[in-house]
Amino acid sequence: MFKELLKHGYAKRSTGTEYAFTIINRLLNIVERGSREEFVESYKSIINSLESERPASMASWNLLREIGKYFVENGFEGLKEKILELREKYDKACWDAANIAAKRVVDGEVLMTISNSLCVRRMFKILVDEGIKYSVYVLESRPGMEGLETASYLDDLGVKTYLVVDSAARFFMKNVNRVFIGAEAIAVNGALVGKIGTSILCLTANEARVRVFAVAPLYKFSYETIHGELIELPEGDWRSLMNEEARKTLPENYNARAPIYDVTPPNYIDAIATELGLFAPQAVPVILRQVYGGFPPPIPSIEEILEKMR
Repeated sequence: MFKELLKHGYAKRSTGTEYAFTIINRLLNIVERGSREEFVESYKSIINSLESERPASMASWNLLREIGKYFVENGFEGLKEKILELREKYDKACWDAANIAAKRVVDGEVLMTISNSLCVRRMFKILVDEGIKYSVYVLESRPGMEGLETASYLDDLGVKTYLVVDSAARFFMKNVNRVFIGAEAIAVNGALVGKIGTSILCLTANEARVRVFAVAPLYKFSYETIHGELIELPEGDWRSLMNEEARKTLPENYNARAPIYDVTPPNYIDAIATELGLFAPQAVPVILRQVYGGFPPPIPSIEEILEKMR
């Protein structure tokens, strides 16, 4: 079964939050070895990898920013404790955002989701633990078919789950009460970067007057977009659609494009569930001002941190 799925582009891919935790744990292991020089080199290496592999992973960028800022200001002393604190803070933020989102679900409702968000999965778990009965339509989420992971998770929870092809979202939307989505990043204007197909799902929900909720801790918010920076959206190739065996059956000059993320306009999202509560996408600047005491927030860029490290 798994071998057959590989032919059609199935690939186990970390969620944005899982990817961020991997980075945190990698830096923590280096700090525990007690090498200041190794930490600096690894920090630079991780940033290079992030730029090429997952440039839209805003949680990773923001956590790296906080870790780098602490190192520049305080040195190696207490760095381990700081990283542990940030890991715990982010983990709690994801749970809190999931809990806020769960409060929007009423017993007996039908939900729809796309891709494989850790914070959305936690919302599903909270609903089950609270005894809320619900069912879920899960889009396959091609390329990558991350929806298979979410469908499997829901099935293990005992939730009635329907796995459907992405193009069937509009067909089944008439059965749905609410849509829940994760986020790779959220821009200052409230636009959301998510798995490709998220914007079509939200557009379809908007047409059907079905409310859309994003589940995203504040670490997913992009500070760079305040100053006009654009969030880079990576694109895959044929490896996102098939394995080598399937590729060999196609013409030699075969070419494929496989976008991984798209941008959902803020007017297609009803609210963003964060650790601080539920907000309209248009309220992002207000939230940032509340958290940091000013707007734009006085936050150093990654480039500034790297320059000080040098």
